[in-house]
Amino acid sequence: MGAETVLRLDGVSKSFGAVQAVDRASLEVGRGEVFTLLGPSGCGKTTTLRLVAGLEDLDAGEITLRGRPVASASRRLFVPPHKRNLGMVFQSYAIWPHMNVFENVAYPLRLRGVKRRTIRDRVTQVLDLVGLGGLERRSATLLSGGQMQRLALCRALVYEPDLLLLDEPFSNLDAKLREQMRVELKLLQRRLGITILFVTHDQIEALSLSDRIAVMHHGRAEQVGSPRSLYEQPGSAFVRDFLGQTVILRGRVDRAEIQSVAVTMDGALAGHTLAGRAAAGVAFTPGLPAHVAVRPEDIEVTLNEGPLPARNTLAGVIEALLFVGDRYEARVALGGEQRILLLLPRAREWREGQRLQLRLPPEVVSVWPA
Repeated sequence: MGAETVLRLDGVSKSFGAVQAVDRASLEVGRGEVFTLLGPSGCGKTTTLRLVAGLEDLDAGEITLRGRPVASASRRLFVPPHKRNLGMVFQSYAIWPHMNVFENVAYPLRLRGVKRRTIRDRVTQVLDLVGLGGLERRSATLLSGGQMQRLALCRALVYEPDLLLLDEPFSNLDAKLREQMRVELKLLQRRLGITILFVTHDQIEALSLSDRIAVMHHGRAEQVGSPRSLYEQPGSAFVRDFLGQTVILRGRVDRAEIQSVAVTMDGALAGHTLAGRAAAGVAFTPGLPAHVAVRPEDIEVTLNEGPLPARNTLAGVIEALLFVGDRYEARVALGGEQRILLLLPRAREWREGQRLQLRLPPEVVSVWPA
């Protein structure tokens, strides 16, 4: 990495009995970066964060913070959490109910023996940063969900940690407040230049907040990259299907060239051919089964008012239609048992039973091994 490396994991593993929670994971997080561990439940993302925090000890590998090893299986080294200079915000916030706002934020500084005047100045500064200035004497139990989330963030930032760990910090908030807090966290991170290791299963949180994302699967980083590169150029079928929605159609390879693969559809779509680019690192042979993948928002939809073009266009019928505010979600039958979900603009009127032409531009279609 070009930037200074704040966190480095080299071949880190952790098991709980027969369960391999983290399997030889290797990652680097640069200074000032928001790096997200994204994946479904049980993929190892929270265990990885707990290993970084020092809340679990690793079985193999090494973890380095700012060039200093803090955990190493080969060296039998384990630096306890309070000596790693990390800030942590977890799903439950862990706000102390018997303390007021000021006391909650000041507590980590008091543990470190910071002078009283310095404590007052730092607490006031960090509360002002997140919009809690003036609430110093308010009981923590009287705060709203969003205020409690900000308070937990203040407590983690007040001693200027090298790395801020966030484990599903917005999961207890309602949808509107989650959206607001995402924006506030992004602005705060830019203003302070803090380095964040963020754990979430929420794709929107990951895509909107991150500089880079590691998609976790079976304890490993399946793919690491920028949000856009992962979404548009997934390196595996797991990453493709986990990030966003994907329309998958089945067929057999008709023709395979360097830049393009043509697939003849199976079943009710027999006779139709779809062309697209080969998935990264995959070579195809004519006659082999294949999957054609495309994002619903990339499908160009028009009313079916004439014969279909020969290539990359399918006919469909709207079976079910849901208005969800900014768009319609439509279940479209392509024939036989084949059903796909489409996103339709609200700028025009749609109705169930309407016949459609669906164009799948070759540049947004990817072809995968079946």
